[in-house]
Amino acid sequence: MEEPSSSSGEAPKPASRGKALWIVIAVLVVIVVVVLAAAVGGLFSPSGKAPLRIGTLLSLTGGLALFGPGDTKGANLAVEEINAAGGVLGQKVEIYNEDDQTDSTAALAAATKLITQNHVDAIVGAQFSGGSLSSIKFAGDNGVVMVSPSATSVKLSDLTVTNGWFFRTISSDRLQGSVAASYLGTNQSFKYAAAMVINNPYGIGLGAIFKQKFEALGGGHVVNTTVVIPEKQADYSAALTQLFAANPQVVYFVAYPDTGLTVMKQWEQQRGSHAGAWDKQWVFSEGLQDQVFVDQLHDPAVGVDVTKLWGTAPAAPVSSLYNDFVSRYKARYTNQTPQLYASHTYDAVYLIALAAQKAGAVDGASIKAQLRAVSGGLSTGGTVINGGQWSKALTTLAAGTAVNWEGASGSENLNATNDPAVGSYEIWGVNSTFKIDRLAFFGESLIQPVSTSNIGAPAPYVPNAFMVQLRALAVPRRG
Repeated sequence: MEEPSSSSGEAPKPASRGKALWIVIAVLVVIVVVVLAAAVGGLFSPSGKAPLRIGTLLSLTGGLALFGPGDTKGANLAVEEINAAGGVLGQKVEIYNEDDQTDSTAALAAATKLITQNHVDAIVGAQFSGGSLSSIKFAGDNGVVMVSPSATSVKLSDLTVTNGWFFRTISSDRLQGSVAASYLGTNQSFKYAAAMVINNPYGIGLGAIFKQKFEALGGGHVVNTTVVIPEKQADYSAALTQLFAANPQVVYFVAYPDTGLTVMKQWEQQRGSHAGAWDKQWVFSEGLQDQVFVDQLHDPAVGVDVTKLWGTAPAAPVSSLYNDFVSRYKARYTNQTPQLYASHTYDAVYLIALAAQKAGAVDGASIKAQLRAVSGGLSTGGTVINGGQWSKALTTLAAGTAVNWEGASGSENLNATNDPAVGSYEIWGVNSTFKIDRLAFFGESLIQPVSTSNIGAPAPYVPNAFMVQLRALAVPRRG
């Protein structure tokens, strides 16, 4: 007999084994994606918070490669100390180190990688002003705050340029230019100066401030010429001829070591043929304050008498806090001496971590909103926190008490343009054993703070008594 048909049609057939397997796999994939997203977002972390991600953007190569590696170690040391004491918001801080190559285009590319691939909340850098200026808009547009330990251009004090997303732990060139002018014009009684500067925001900015402050001394002080030179060129003979045609008594040279080595080598090779007209005092900016660079100049292949060189530079404070930082740095890095700006880099990491902890969030906007407060820039109160005291910071902030960071590089106390208003400086030279040595030092108390009302105006000048105080502070460098 024919089987009678169902009134509802043919009975449904079970799915094939192959199709069922693919359904199971698809479900598992969705679950894995959700779990990974939750893990990345910190959903399963003990605190329920995402980790603070910090990127460093420093010169591991390029013109400032003598500084970047040591400064990066300063940042890594700070992260290690913070993580060992509990991390930020219960999570270990993550750090990603990139190279700005002392090149503005490369700096932007590296910043882009840190932001789009590593998803950092804050960047320590760039090492130099040009790299900071090229990167800050992209960083700000993506809600990432930048804190540089070494970019000193006055342009970075302009909130219309940075939109408030840029901070620094180093004073601007407004102060260094004032120090250089005061020392050369007052202490050393030079009246006729010239400047040679590299063609970037750092060189042009510092050269302009030096000229302004030197001529403001009055009494016939004048900067006869400022020669702007391109970086990393093979021949600077024409620039040197132009420089000394102005017949200066002293030359203020603002550059990085790669360019500086070529300029000084060609000066040494050619000065003998100019009947003494090129035998003038050279004074370097801090971009040339490196022992490796001095050793290169002293090498017989170059032959510069380095004992006749002077320089200006921001200086670590004469304090137990800096000495303690040096000790911890040397213990961590096989007795290596911290480079210039290593303490400023270390402080930048701590400030970022303090701001995130205080805000209760690690996003860039929250960090940005609290950086001035934790630096001590909003008031004179608050519990003082120093390097290596992260446990104390956690306890203090948990109690709702304000903190005031006092760092290895000094008191930050960030002002309304996100700059430290004061800083310590030194005049440096090279001793008889061809090592960089301090000729004079003056601390933060001898520099008149830059108020928000005179940002963009000439740096404050303290008359002769200022330099008398400078002579009195003969403090040796910490090597």
